[in-house]
Amino acid sequence: MKLFSLFRVLLVSFVLATISIASAQESNESSIEILTNADVVLMSKTNLSKTLIINKIKDSKGAFDVSVQGLVNLKNAGVDEEIIETMLEKSRLLREKVSVGTATTGFSDSQTVLESVPPIVKNPADAVHSAKTIAIEKSSLNPSRQALEKELLKRKDWQKLNLNIVRFKEAADLRIEIGRVPLSLVTHRYVFRIYDNRSGTVIVAGETTSWGSLAKNLARHISIKLGDAAQ
Repeated sequence: MKLFSLFRVLLVSFVLATISIASAQESNESSIEILTNADVVLMSKTNLSKTLIINKIKDSKGAFDVSVQGLVNLKNAGVDEEIIETMLEKSRLLREKVSVGTATTGFSDSQTVLESVPPIVKNPADAVHSAKTIAIEKSSLNPSRQALEKELLKRKDWQKLNLNIVRFKEAADLRIEIGRVPLSLVTHRYVFRIYDNRSGTVIVAGETTSWGSLAKNLARHISIKLGDAAQ
């Protein structure tokens, strides 16, 4: 009986110790500050030393916009290039961490890996204006990528957006996802969504049918929706 009581006391003590350690780790993680481009600009403008800013970046979580426009804005704000290089390195390490997490958990490209790093959320107009490239991704057989690209490039409203279509979605600022609506055997409905590739923010969404020309219908709706979002 005494042995059983002793075992129960030890077990309860172990459980409480485990909970205490886990809580301490969680508290420590949540206390790590998240830095953005605006924070780095603020520290630079208040004349903090370059070494201090670099150490702060290394010791904090980063949600940096390191796109071409983001780097230009940092330079125009007077941020030292060595500090910008540290931000680039921090972002690269975070991307590698996401890649390792994807490979380890077996997630597909279309699934989301839960990360503690928050995305930089853009409003639709800013996302469209700052974007230079866009990629097409589809889960349906039709339309062919070449047919849709051809129809998009022919449209005047698409040309005004100044978006270059690229093959690899990893290199794109925006991404078009196209899929067919299941069981739409008569109407042949297709849906599309356009994302900001960095933050995952949905910029526009819509649908059309394959009546007439699916590629032409999609090109028209995509161009109009993106043009409206840019207003």
